[in-house]
Order: sequence, then C-alpha cells, then structure tokens
Amino acid sequence: MSVEKIEKLFKKRGCIKSKLTIFGNYLNLLQSSSDHSEIQLLDLESRYKKFNNLYEEFDKLQDDIELLSDKPDTELACREQFEEQYFALVAAARRLLGDRHSGSVPQDASGSSSEIERATVKHSGHYL
Repeated sequence: MSVEKIEKLFKKRGCIKSKLTIFGNYLNLLQSSSDHSEIQLLDLESRYKKFNNLYEEFDKLQDDIELLSDKPDTELACREQFEEQYFALVAAARRLLGDRHSGSVPQDASGSSSEIERATVKHSGHYL
C-alpha cells in the first residue's frame, strides 16, 4: 500500500466529512426556528441538491480506502458513521422541504432538530 496515496484519500474523505458537518450545522440553525421564510427554504433546497451528491462521492472514495486499508474494521465503522449521519441529515432536510410543499408545520418540529444534533455529535470532529 502506498502511504502517500492512502493519506491523500484520507484528506479527501476529511473534506467530504467537513461538508457533512457544515450541512448539519446549517440544518440545526434552520431548525432552531419554527417559522421559515420562502427564501430560507429555497436556500435549503439549493443546498440540499448539492449535498445530495455527496454520498456518491464518499462511497467511491471510501471504496478506494477500504481496498488499500490494513484495518478494514476501522474503515467499515467509518462508513457506517458517515452513512448514519448522512441519511439523518437527508431525512431532516426532506422533512423541512416537504413542509414547504404542504404548507403546514409539523406538530413535533423539535424532534428532527435533536436527530440532527445527535448525528452531528456522532461525527465528533474526526476527519480520518
């Protein structure tokens, strides 16, 4: 295994994870309010479209890392952590965007915010 190659892949993965964290922080901020303007929801929709492509990018990169890694269990845990956080954020964003299309505010708006906070905390700032 080329140490330089795997280190480069780790750095790329770190960049992808930071994008995940940034989107999670944005959703936390957005969900701290129960009333969202049309501009905020349009902004979320644009960010979500860009964010939605992140999984495919991570998946390809993680496959390469797993093939080169001497620690497959560690890499599998990293994949599971990313997927858990990613899909929690996707669900929360879709819920907010669904509210926009239905014109109603859900009864339990605080539930999805805590889901995002849990997903963001699980990431814990480690990018390798």
